[in-house]
Amino acid sequence: MIPHLRFDFTFPRNYEARILEGAPLPHPLEKLYHYPAELEEGDRTGVYVRVAPRNGNAWNGFFALGFDSEQVVHAIATCPDPDSLCVVAGGYGYVMKAHDPTQWFRLDQSPVVDLRVLQTQKQLLFVGFTTISAVGASGLAWTTEQLSWEGIRIGEISAQKLHGFGWDALRDKEVPFELDLSTGKHSGGSRPGRPN
Repeated sequence: MIPHLRFDFTFPRNYEARILEGAPLPHPLEKLYHYPAELEEGDRTGVYVRVAPRNGNAWNGFFALGFDSEQVVHAIATCPDPDSLCVVAGGYGYVMKAHDPTQWFRLDQSPVVDLRVLQTQKQLLFVGFTTISAVGASGLAWTTEQLSWEGIRIGEISAQKLHGFGWDALRDKEVPFELDLSTGKHSGGSRPGRPN
């Protein structure tokens, strides 16, 4: 059973996207794409999405479900690039071009536990247990180094800074970090093997 998907169409888009109840019927003009392209045995549960770009043929995508849990992100979101679409299925984040579904990538976070839409900064932030990635108008902008042993909590977000907390297993507490949203560079945080 797939949990309810969140829709966030904050950014303008050059396509329409909708969830399908199940596998689409074969259609001569609407090809079915699989994400990831090579499905493994465990990748049989997922989300079907129909995408209709303004310029180009409609197509259907099957997005393999990462984790069947309410604790991870389940979402469809527009990207800062109006031709790109983001689908997060059970914490597995996929970004693809709506007019060319063969151009795609999967986010490093497995799973994505928080998705933030930063309209002013024109970014999508994907938060995992140890790192954060940003997708901007040109695609993947950056992925941080490890910020935490296992768990990130986002605090305040200002114009170009994100303040958050990473879990420090040795000290058994959260430690603060500051992240530059334009570069992905940070100060603070905690990770194994790095002195605090």
